[in-house]
Amino acid sequence: MFLTDDNAADDKTGGTTAMSPGSWYMSMKHAGKFGNKKNWEGKMNCKKNKIIETKKIENKKITAFLLSAAVGIGAFSMQMTGTALSLGTERMDSSVMTVQAAAKPSASSLASAVKKAYGENYWPNYKLDKNEIKDKYGVSSSWYSSAYAEVPMISAQVDQLVIFKAKNTASKKKILSAVKKYQKNLKNDTMQYPMNRLKIQGSKVYSNGKYVCFFMLGGNADKSLEETGSEEEIIKAYQQMNKKAVNTVKNKLK
Repeated sequence: MFLTDDNAADDKTGGTTAMSPGSWYMSMKHAGKFGNKKNWEGKMNCKKNKIIETKKIENKKITAFLLSAAVGIGAFSMQMTGTALSLGTERMDSSVMTVQAAAKPSASSLASAVKKAYGENYWPNYKLDKNEIKDKYGVSSSWYSSAYAEVPMISAQVDQLVIFKAKNTASKKKILSAVKKYQKNLKNDTMQYPMNRLKIQGSKVYSNGKYVCFFMLGGNADKSLEETGSEEEIIKAYQQMNKKAVNTVKNKLK
């Protein structure tokens, strides 16, 4: 590349004379446009350094921007992950709560519902302990997770509320067999009071899931029915009384 000097003499064609870079520098030096050569080189180096520094600053800004963007993306990702985990936990909690809500009630809980259903016509008033349950019904405490058995304190009355919650299927079979045997012996007992004989015949053994129940409830049948009705009609009336207990337990176990 060649530079031209504005003060150079015109050539024969009327143009300017081409000058080498060195001649151009010397010409400019004599014209007083630079100081000495060192000063000129210093100025050039200064400009060069400024350009380098400017590029470094720009590179630092770009790097800082990229780092900031990366941190922001990471934070967003963590936030989304945390939200997903939170939602998952809530779903799990919801799932656990549903299971707890569906847990089957204890024998005592069912007994309370049955008592409420009968109101004043619920006569049993003595709760048996596990040893008395074993002696009366032949059911071992190792067969059930909970049990409720209540009978009248007066021997002349026979109303009973008995509910077992078996530990497992095998235990339920044992309990059901023992309760059915108790009912059979009770029906065959000829030493019962005449007024209780028909009520015993109308007693009910009921099973649902892990539960085994024995119901003989409702107090006395209608007085006019006892006086004029047939034995079959009276037994049927007592069966209807026990049906209230069956329906109560069935509804609680839905």
